[in-house]
Amino acid sequence: MSQERSPQPRRFGSAVRVRAERWEEYRRLHEAVWPELLELFRTYGVRNFTIFHYEQLLFSYKEYVGEDYERDMARLAEEPLMRRWLELTDPCQLPLSPSSGSLWADMQEIFHMDGSGKGD
Repeated sequence: MSQERSPQPRRFGSAVRVRAERWEEYRRLHEAVWPELLELFRTYGVRNFTIFHYEQLLFSYKEYVGEDYERDMARLAEEPLMRRWLELTDPCQLPLSPSSGSLWADMQEIFHMDGSGKGD
């Protein structure tokens, strides 16, 4: 009996500024993220999604296990529940670069250590 390996996740990091006057609101929203929203992320292949905070910066890390990241993220963005969430969280954020056209700036991965001890 052959075992199928699950696909290697693709890792993504991004950053954004948080508006100082909206920090508490943003934090409260994320202390009680809607379970249906978390399930929606899973549906579109997002795993291990984490947001870190440092001073006025937010850094997000997520893993993607699907086959077409761009397609799945475009579909996720069109989901009514996702749109409602972004209506609440987007006003709390400022882009790192106002000319980028996107709130969150994608980051390039330069190092990763696999936790299994086997290396990558």
